[in-house]
Amino acid sequence: MKVTLHAHSTWSYDGQWELPAIARLFGRLGVDAVMMTEHDTGFSPDRFDEYRAACAAASTPSCTLVPGIEYSSPDNDIHMLTWGLEHFLSEHRPVMETLEAVTALGGVAVFAHPVRRDAFAQFDPAWVPHLAGIELWNRKSDGLTWGREAAALLHNTGLPATLGCDFHRLKHLYGLSHKVDVTGPTEPALIKALKAGALKPQIFGRPLTLSPTPQTPLHDRLERLRKGVVKRLRG
Repeated sequence: MKVTLHAHSTWSYDGQWELPAIARLFGRLGVDAVMMTEHDTGFSPDRFDEYRAACAAASTPSCTLVPGIEYSSPDNDIHMLTWGLEHFLSEHRPVMETLEAVTALGGVAVFAHPVRRDAFAQFDPAWVPHLAGIELWNRKSDGLTWGREAAALLHNTGLPATLGCDFHRLKHLYGLSHKVDVTGPTEPALIKALKAGALKPQIFGRPLTLSPTPQTPLHDRLERLRKGVVKRLRG
């Protein structure tokens, strides 16, 4: 099955796409499941219940939407992608409290976009037992190639690598996905696969070789070009 991680809808304060539109878009692209990650800001236990129901209602025979929350630290520097929880924790709580709660409740967590606000420099080795992965490539934060800071963390921790579109709007759409062998795009099956490190990163449908480091010369050149264009536009 083809699975995309890290997407936001209008249930996030900065998302632009409704859940049904996300299911239709990714379904047409051959994605069997999108693991959603709405920001914790503005959520409450009741709203989380409504959100879970909305994900189920918006799912199609082609694409299942798995509800998840991107929990942030009190200073908003550290973000953790979480799935498999049946209730909402709270906004902007200490990272370790979030991770311990996710573990205790049988959920799964991934360290999001290490390059954002230099979050990689604040990484705590004590988090490792509670993490199922680190986001190697985040389309929104890293751009069109993978994060070197994230790669260093993956090497030092031995955690699995994940890829995230960090989809908020159409420009964040990119060929970052995962192949996973599960019997169906059900939430429990995908959570179990994430915990087992069984999601295999792919770029535009091709396996992304991770050892010793990803070899993506075309994407590296595209990212340099993108940065150059952005710099010119801003200047």
